[in-house]
Amino acid sequence: MKKNTKLIIMDLYGIISLGSYWDVTNWLAKKFRIDPEKIYAVLYHKYFSRAAMGEITERELFKGALSELHIDMDWREARDKHLAFQIPNKLAIKLCQDLQKEGYTMLLLSKNIPAHFTHTKKQFELRKFFKYITNTFDLGLSKASNETMLWVLKKFKVKPQEVIFCDDQAFNLVEAKKIGIKTILYQDFQSFKRKLLKMLSSV
Repeated sequence: MKKNTKLIIMDLYGIISLGSYWDVTNWLAKKFRIDPEKIYAVLYHKYFSRAAMGEITERELFKGALSELHIDMDWREARDKHLAFQIPNKLAIKLCQDLQKEGYTMLLLSKNIPAHFTHTKKQFELRKFFKYITNTFDLGLSKASNETMLWVLKKFKVKPQEVIFCDDQAFNLVEAKKIGIKTILYQDFQSFKRKLLKMLSSV
């Protein structure tokens, strides 16, 4: 039977890796008694997003965020804590491997600074499991942008209705949904697996 879906875009940080900026945010919030929403807005949306576009360095990311939040901490401690939260989601990796064996093309899509992206690829040995791994930093594009989705469609020669985009951040899925790409918001593995398999089996 002809597959309706040809390409599955899988978020690297949040699905394949369970560590995210929410982990270090909650750690900082508890340690310094600061509202986690405030920390995330500054650390992720303001500074990390700029670093992921190459506008500032890793050092400037953490130093700038910590300074603005009035947190007295060496930026490298916050960086190392963030990286320590990164652990492989073995269930998700196994699911992706099984789907690749069934003939689906899998793209791991990351929004990250090069040093962290390289660290995760090496630490998890992702090249052993996945042929296609892309960091939007290298594209000079925002992960949540229409341009990134159009780049994916062109590179893999697929139509929007032949693609499923899975991510743990709702704002990353908005533009994809607008152009007809099917989307799944990851919240936990079991419900995610059910949704994905149901979507793949639908006619």
